[in-house]
Amino acid sequence: MSTDIEKRELYRAIAEMAYVIAKADHGLSAEERMAFRTIIQEELDYDSWAAQSRFELLDEITEPSIEKVYNEAIHDFRLHKRVFNEELKEKALRVVKRVADACNGFSDKEAFIMDRFRHDLNNL
Repeated sequence: MSTDIEKRELYRAIAEMAYVIAKADHGLSAEERMAFRTIIQEELDYDSWAAQSRFELLDEITEPSIEKVYNEAIHDFRLHKRVFNEELKEKALRVVKRVADACNGFSDKEAFIMDRFRHDLNNL
């Protein structure tokens, strides 16, 4: 598999994790959706379309449980760990934290998810 394809898969996994953190408290508001689009564009630039399409798919079509999405994202990070370098890990953490902070501050549930995510990334 080419590095570009694997990188796009990682961006999709980052979107999945952002979905988890956004949905953790009360579901997704229009404000959270707009915040995600802005953050992902700033962080992923040209490749933001890959993350955006995954987020929209989860939000509008499949609406899975956050635990299922979390596990799928970790699976994808593990699967593509060859190209999941420290820079991309930092970016993933930054995106998820920014999405959590974007609306109504940082809740206890979001803090728990961030800690779990940080722990799981360190164990890849």
